[in-house]
Amino acid sequence: MVKLKSVKENLKLLRSNPNIKHIIENRRYLAPNTVTVANLFCGILAIIYSTSNRFDQAVAAIGFAILLDGLDGRVARKFKATSSFGMEFDSFSDLISFGLAPAILMYNWAFLPNGDEFGVFLAFIYTVCTATRLARFNVASKSLAVFCGLPSPGAAGVVASIVHFNPTKYSNFPLLVMFSIIMLTTSFLMVSTISYFSPKSIKVTGVKSTFLPLLTAAIIGLIWYDHRLGLLILGCGYGLSGPITHFVRRRRKNISANQ
Repeated sequence: MVKLKSVKENLKLLRSNPNIKHIIENRRYLAPNTVTVANLFCGILAIIYSTSNRFDQAVAAIGFAILLDGLDGRVARKFKATSSFGMEFDSFSDLISFGLAPAILMYNWAFLPNGDEFGVFLAFIYTVCTATRLARFNVASKSLAVFCGLPSPGAAGVVASIVHFNPTKYSNFPLLVMFSIIMLTTSFLMVSTISYFSPKSIKVTGVKSTFLPLLTAAIIGLIWYDHRLGLLILGCGYGLSGPITHFVRRRRKNISANQ
Protein backbone atom coordinates (compact mmCIF):
# COMPACT_ATOMS: atom_id res chain seq x y z
CA MET A 1 0.00 0.00 0.00
CA VAL A 2 2.89 2.33 0.78
CA LYS A 3 4.44 1.68 -2.63
CA LEU A 4 1.10 2.22 -4.40
CA LYS A 5 0.61 5.47 -2.54
CA SER A 6 4.08 6.66 -3.48
CA VAL A 7 3.43 5.83 -7.15
CA LYS A 8 0.20 7.86 -7.09
CA GLU A 9 1.99 10.77 -5.47
CA ASN A 10 4.74 10.66 -8.11
CA LEU A 11 2.14 10.61 -10.90
CA LYS A 12 0.39 13.56 -9.30
CA LEU A 13 3.67 15.47 -9.16
CA LEU A 14 4.41 14.68 -12.80
CA ARG A 15 0.98 15.89 -13.89
CA SER A 16 1.43 19.12 -11.97
CA ASN A 17 4.68 19.78 -13.86
CA PRO A 18 3.94 22.50 -16.48
CA ASN A 19 5.97 20.75 -19.20
CA ILE A 20 4.35 17.35 -18.64
CA LYS A 21 0.91 18.97 -18.42
CA HIS A 22 1.51 20.74 -21.73
CA ILE A 23 2.47 17.45 -23.42
CA ILE A 24 -0.65 15.70 -22.06
CA GLU A 25 -2.87 18.59 -23.19
CA ASN A 26 -1.46 18.41 -26.73
CA ARG A 27 -1.73 14.61 -26.92
CA ARG A 28 -5.53 14.70 -26.53
CA TYR A 29 -5.82 16.41 -29.93
CA LEU A 30 -4.07 13.44 -31.55
CA ALA A 31 -7.10 11.10 -31.52
CA PRO A 32 -9.61 13.26 -33.47
CA ASN A 33 -6.94 14.44 -35.91
CA THR A 34 -5.96 10.81 -36.55
CA VAL A 35 -9.58 10.04 -37.47
CA THR A 36 -9.57 13.05 -39.82
CA VAL A 37 -6.35 11.82 -41.45
CA ALA A 38 -7.97 8.41 -41.96
CA ASN A 39 -10.91 10.18 -43.61
CA LEU A 40 -8.52 12.01 -45.93
CA PHE A 41 -6.72 8.75 -46.72
CA CYS A 42 -10.02 7.15 -47.75
CA GLY A 43 -10.70 10.10 -50.07
CA ILE A 44 -7.32 9.69 -51.75
CA LEU A 45 -7.94 5.94 -52.08
CA ALA A 46 -11.33 6.61 -53.70
CA ILE A 47 -9.69 8.88 -56.29
CA ILE A 48 -6.98 6.33 -57.08
CA TYR A 49 -9.49 3.48 -57.36
CA SER A 50 -11.88 5.43 -59.58
CA THR A 51 -9.13 6.44 -62.00
CA SER A 52 -8.19 2.76 -62.39
CA ASN A 53 -11.81 1.64 -62.95
CA ARG A 54 -12.07 -0.10 -59.57
CA PHE A 55 -15.41 1.53 -58.87
CA ASP A 56 -16.64 -0.80 -56.10
CA GLN A 57 -13.44 -0.18 -54.13
CA ALA A 58 -13.81 3.57 -54.68
CA VAL A 59 -17.37 3.42 -53.34
CA ALA A 60 -16.20 1.44 -50.31
CA ALA A 61 -13.51 4.05 -49.61
CA ILE A 62 -16.10 6.85 -49.73
CA GLY A 63 -18.35 4.81 -47.44
CA PHE A 64 -15.58 4.46 -44.86
CA ALA A 65 -14.87 8.19 -45.17
CA ILE A 66 -18.53 8.93 -44.35
CA LEU A 67 -18.33 6.74 -41.25
CA LEU A 68 -15.08 8.37 -40.13
CA ASP A 69 -16.51 11.84 -40.69
CA GLY A 70 -19.31 11.04 -38.28
CA LEU A 71 -16.76 9.78 -35.76
CA ASP A 72 -14.12 12.53 -35.57
CA GLY A 73 -16.44 15.12 -34.03
CA ARG A 74 -17.60 12.69 -31.37
CA VAL A 75 -14.00 11.75 -30.55
CA ALA A 76 -13.05 15.44 -30.29
CA ARG A 77 -15.94 16.13 -27.89
CA LYS A 78 -15.18 12.98 -25.90
CA PHE A 79 -11.57 14.06 -25.32
CA LYS A 80 -12.54 17.75 -25.05
CA ALA A 81 -10.19 18.38 -27.97
CA THR A 82 -12.30 20.61 -30.22
CA SER A 83 -10.26 23.39 -31.85
CA SER A 84 -10.29 25.81 -34.77
CA PHE A 85 -7.45 23.86 -36.34
CA GLY A 86 -9.41 20.63 -36.11
CA MET A 87 -12.46 22.23 -37.73
CA GLU A 88 -10.45 23.62 -40.64
CA PHE A 89 -8.50 20.38 -41.05
CA ASP A 90 -11.77 18.43 -41.11
CA SER A 91 -13.15 20.73 -43.83
CA PHE A 92 -10.10 20.28 -46.06
CA SER A 93 -10.36 16.52 -45.58
CA ASP A 94 -14.08 16.57 -46.41
CA LEU A 95 -13.40 18.56 -49.58
CA ILE A 96 -11.19 15.73 -50.81
CA SER A 97 -13.34 12.81 -49.62
CA PHE A 98 -16.81 14.23 -50.34
CA GLY A 99 -16.09 16.78 -53.06
CA LEU A 100 -13.23 15.77 -55.29
CA ALA A 101 -13.48 11.97 -54.85
CA PRO A 102 -17.21 11.63 -55.78
CA ALA A 103 -16.77 14.09 -58.68
CA ILE A 104 -13.86 12.10 -60.14
CA LEU A 105 -15.70 8.83 -59.48
CA MET A 106 -18.79 9.95 -61.42
CA TYR A 107 -16.63 11.42 -64.20
CA ASN A 108 -14.69 8.19 -64.74
CA TRP A 109 -17.75 5.96 -64.33
CA ALA A 110 -20.29 7.76 -66.52
CA PHE A 111 -18.68 10.47 -68.65
CA LEU A 112 -15.31 9.13 -69.75
CA PRO A 113 -14.88 8.98 -72.73
CA ASN A 114 -18.36 9.66 -74.17
CA GLY A 115 -19.16 12.89 -72.34
CA ASP A 116 -15.63 13.97 -71.56
CA GLU A 117 -15.83 17.78 -71.71
CA PHE A 118 -19.26 18.05 -70.11
CA GLY A 119 -18.22 15.52 -67.46
CA VAL A 120 -15.28 17.75 -66.52
CA PHE A 121 -17.68 20.68 -66.20
CA LEU A 122 -20.03 18.70 -63.95
CA ALA A 123 -17.15 17.49 -61.77
CA PHE A 124 -15.98 21.09 -61.39
CA ILE A 125 -19.47 22.35 -60.46
CA TYR A 126 -19.92 19.56 -57.92
CA THR A 127 -16.55 20.26 -56.29
CA VAL A 128 -17.18 24.02 -56.14
CA CYS A 129 -20.58 23.46 -54.53
CA THR A 130 -19.00 21.11 -51.99
CA ALA A 131 -16.38 23.73 -51.10
CA THR A 132 -19.12 26.36 -50.79
CA ARG A 133 -21.21 24.08 -48.58
CA LEU A 134 -18.27 23.38 -46.26
CA ALA A 135 -17.26 27.04 -46.05
CA ARG A 136 -20.82 28.07 -45.23
CA PHE A 137 -21.03 25.42 -42.53
CA ASN A 138 -17.82 26.69 -40.90
CA VAL A 139 -19.03 30.29 -40.63
CA ALA A 140 -22.69 29.53 -39.83
CA SER A 141 -24.09 29.07 -36.35
CA LYS A 142 -23.99 25.42 -35.43
CA SER A 143 -27.25 23.51 -34.99
CA LEU A 144 -27.39 19.82 -34.22
CA ALA A 145 -31.09 19.59 -35.14
CA VAL A 146 -30.94 20.41 -38.88
CA PHE A 147 -28.48 21.08 -41.67
CA CYS A 148 -28.90 24.01 -44.04
CA GLY A 149 -28.50 22.34 -47.42
CA LEU A 150 -27.56 18.76 -48.22
CA PRO A 151 -24.44 17.85 -46.17
CA SER A 152 -21.40 16.96 -48.27
CA PRO A 153 -21.21 13.38 -46.86
CA GLY A 154 -24.87 12.94 -47.84
CA ALA A 155 -24.17 14.21 -51.35
CA ALA A 156 -21.20 11.84 -51.62
CA GLY A 157 -23.49 9.04 -50.44
CA VAL A 158 -25.93 9.80 -53.26
CA VAL A 159 -23.18 9.58 -55.89
CA ALA A 160 -21.53 6.52 -54.34
CA SER A 161 -24.83 4.61 -53.99
CA ILE A 162 -25.70 5.22 -57.65
CA VAL A 163 -22.31 3.95 -58.82
CA HIS A 164 -22.46 1.02 -56.39
CA PHE A 165 -25.87 -0.06 -57.74
CA ASN A 166 -24.21 -1.00 -61.03
CA PRO A 167 -20.44 -0.38 -61.18
CA THR A 168 -20.32 -1.07 -64.93
CA LYS A 169 -19.40 1.86 -67.18
CA TYR A 170 -22.26 3.43 -69.11
CA SER A 171 -22.29 4.77 -72.67
CA ASN A 172 -26.03 5.26 -73.17
CA PHE A 173 -26.89 8.89 -74.01
CA PRO A 174 -30.23 8.98 -72.09
CA LEU A 175 -28.43 7.67 -69.00
CA LEU A 176 -25.73 10.34 -69.39
CA VAL A 177 -28.49 12.95 -69.38
CA MET A 178 -29.98 11.41 -66.23
CA PHE A 179 -26.61 11.33 -64.46
CA SER A 180 -26.00 14.95 -65.48
CA ILE A 181 -29.31 15.96 -63.90
CA ILE A 182 -28.45 14.01 -60.74
CA MET A 183 -25.05 15.71 -60.42
CA LEU A 184 -26.51 19.19 -61.00
CA THR A 185 -29.40 18.56 -58.61
CA THR A 186 -27.11 17.20 -55.90
CA SER A 187 -24.79 20.20 -56.34
CA PHE A 188 -27.73 22.59 -56.05
CA LEU A 189 -29.07 20.87 -52.92
CA MET A 190 -25.70 21.31 -51.19
CA VAL A 191 -25.76 25.10 -51.61
CA SER A 192 -29.53 25.47 -51.13
CA THR A 193 -31.26 26.55 -47.92
CA ILE A 194 -33.38 23.40 -47.77
CA SER A 195 -33.24 21.83 -44.32
CA TYR A 196 -32.00 18.28 -43.76
CA PHE A 197 -32.32 16.44 -40.49
CA SER A 198 -29.19 15.62 -38.56
CA PRO A 199 -28.72 12.08 -37.22
CA LYS A 200 -27.65 13.75 -33.96
CA SER A 201 -31.20 15.07 -33.53
CA ILE A 202 -32.75 11.59 -33.54
CA LYS A 203 -34.31 10.75 -30.18
CA VAL A 204 -35.44 7.42 -28.78
CA THR A 205 -38.32 8.70 -26.66
CA GLY A 206 -42.00 9.16 -27.38
CA VAL A 207 -43.61 8.08 -30.64
CA LYS A 208 -40.33 7.98 -32.49
CA SER A 209 -39.07 5.25 -30.15
CA THR A 210 -41.27 2.74 -32.03
CA PHE A 211 -40.92 4.07 -35.56
CA LEU A 212 -37.16 4.55 -35.70
CA PRO A 213 -36.15 1.01 -34.65
CA LEU A 214 -38.59 -0.43 -37.20
CA LEU A 215 -37.24 1.85 -39.94
CA THR A 216 -33.66 1.01 -39.00
CA ALA A 217 -34.43 -2.71 -38.99
CA ALA A 218 -36.10 -2.43 -42.40
CA ILE A 219 -33.11 -0.60 -43.88
CA ILE A 220 -30.63 -3.10 -42.41
CA GLY A 221 -32.76 -5.99 -43.68
CA LEU A 222 -32.93 -4.54 -47.18
CA ILE A 223 -29.17 -3.91 -47.26
CA TRP A 224 -28.57 -7.47 -46.03
CA TYR A 225 -30.90 -8.92 -48.68
CA ASP A 226 -29.62 -6.73 -51.54
CA HIS A 227 -26.86 -4.35 -50.50
CA ARG A 228 -26.76 -2.53 -53.84
CA LEU A 229 -30.49 -1.74 -53.85
CA GLY A 230 -30.52 -1.07 -50.10
CA LEU A 231 -27.66 1.43 -50.21
CA LEU A 232 -29.20 3.10 -53.28
CA ILE A 233 -32.48 3.63 -51.42
CA LEU A 234 -30.64 4.82 -48.31
CA GLY A 235 -28.38 7.28 -50.16
CA CYS A 236 -30.97 8.69 -52.56
CA GLY A 237 -33.66 8.60 -49.88
CA TYR A 238 -31.68 10.94 -47.66
CA GLY A 239 -30.89 13.17 -50.63
CA LEU A 240 -34.60 13.44 -51.48
CA SER A 241 -35.76 13.78 -47.87
CA GLY A 242 -34.94 17.50 -47.81
CA PRO A 243 -36.94 18.57 -50.89
CA ILE A 244 -39.86 16.28 -49.96
CA THR A 245 -40.03 17.66 -46.40
CA HIS A 246 -39.68 21.21 -47.74
CA PHE A 247 -42.55 20.68 -50.21
CA VAL A 248 -44.82 19.12 -47.56
CA ARG A 249 -44.20 21.98 -45.12
CA ARG A 250 -44.90 24.61 -47.76
CA ARG A 251 -48.08 22.83 -48.80
CA ARG A 252 -49.31 22.67 -45.21
CA LYS A 253 -48.43 26.33 -44.73
CA ASN A 254 -50.39 27.32 -47.85
CA ILE A 255 -53.39 25.24 -46.76
CA SER A 256 -53.31 26.84 -43.31
CA ALA A 257 -53.06 30.31 -44.83
CA ASN A 258 -56.08 29.71 -47.09
CA GLN A 259 -58.30 28.44 -44.29
